[in-house]
Amino acid sequence: MQTESESFELIIILALVAVFILFQLRRTLGKKTGYDPTEDQGEDRGKGPYHKEQSEADDNVISLRPEADKPAKVVNLGLSKSSPFYDVIEKVNQFDSTFNLRSFFDGAEYAYDMILNAFWDKDRKSLRSMLSREVFDLFDGAITALEKQNRHQKNRLMDIEKIDLVDATLSGSMAEITVEFTSHMIMSTVDENDRVIEGDPDRAIKIIDIWTFCRDVKSADPNWTLVATRTG
Repeated sequence: MQTESESFELIIILALVAVFILFQLRRTLGKKTGYDPTEDQGEDRGKGPYHKEQSEADDNVISLRPEADKPAKVVNLGLSKSSPFYDVIEKVNQFDSTFNLRSFFDGAEYAYDMILNAFWDKDRKSLRSMLSREVFDLFDGAITALEKQNRHQKNRLMDIEKIDLVDATLSGSMAEITVEFTSHMIMSTVDENDRVIEGDPDRAIKIIDIWTFCRDVKSADPNWTLVATRTG
């Protein structure tokens, strides 16, 4: 049978053992053990469980930059790329985005009609605004010669059968385009008494004219100037 002192000593020993066990448990539980998912996340913490897989997938994705990678707008210049004048026409379009050969031909057809009628009507003022100085001098000289002989022209443009591109050049921003007009006209010259001196007022004939137009394509002025003429 234990004495009172022995029981007291046993209680002390058990208490010390309990303290020791608690101390060891605290040391163990206070440490990080096993797998801690936050260690792998690092700076990616809070981005969700699929972040790693998404990052790997992103490595295989090509960024679509709408502005940089957008296909260039296709411009219809009105002629085949095989044309020897395609590069020049394309460069003119780069200066003036509204330019294409079809619209140029429309304008050239209109100018052809206006210039011829101004010449036949001896309208020097209109001619001066559409022709270069050299070409105006030629037209003016022909008008003057008719006036001295008291003659005038009774001509009429019946139709323009076709317009063909003959040449195109670009020097700096100065463009020159040469076209061939195939047309049908009634042409006659009469004296002061309206008698026919030359031509036939009742029969249309085929005419081929080759005209060269020039323009500074950087200029805001869209008008082209006739700088050379010859017959085909």
